[in-house]
Amino acid sequence: MMHYRKGENIEEEITKENLPFENLPKDFLWMHVKGGTKVSNVIDYAKKSLDKAEYRTLVWSGYGGGIVKTISCAEILKRSYPLHQITRLTYKTIEEQWEPQMEGLEQIIANRQIPCIHILLTLDEVDEKTNGLQKSGNKTSFWVERSANDSKSNQPSGSGRNRKDQGKQRYGNQNKNSRNPNKPFNQNKPPQQKQQRPKPPNPEPMDS
Repeated sequence: MMHYRKGENIEEEITKENLPFENLPKDFLWMHVKGGTKVSNVIDYAKKSLDKAEYRTLVWSGYGGGIVKTISCAEILKRSYPLHQITRLTYKTIEEQWEPQMEGLEQIIANRQIPCIHILLTLDEVDEKTNGLQKSGNKTSFWVERSANDSKSNQPSGSGRNRKDQGKQRYGNQNKNSRNPNKPFNQNKPPQQKQQRPKPPNPEPMDS
């Protein structure tokens, strides 16, 4: 791509009519989340709309770098309201145009498929046969398994004595008295003989 310059990007437009949900109400709040969206701002706006009873259903949509924040917004809002959830995953087409910088070269057009997520949250009852339904107050199997694993990892492995015994079995007894731990350390060494210093000779009497 040395002799090409990146041109315009044409993104596929997503409208309310082609959202991947059936039986959507006529009036609902549609929240678009991007990578640079501030989560606290959109959450406050959504809460005000629900508190004022302006909407009973809202849809969170995000793609690319905004998918993680889209999921976070839905999970945070569910903590404050008894909302039923329906999740859909789709793809969005982005057309990239590359313009030639030399004569004889043609324009290159590349199509990329970007993953998108749409999360519908509603206060109204939803048919239990709906695919991807997560009813209010329920957790998906992923969160149930994760919570169980977290609770197991937080449990203590045993008393202090048991952990000490496990450490001995794993690393071995590193006590200095490894030969016989029931005896003092000095008993494992041979007795040392005291060296006697030679006595100085008696002084001889001097002749007068």
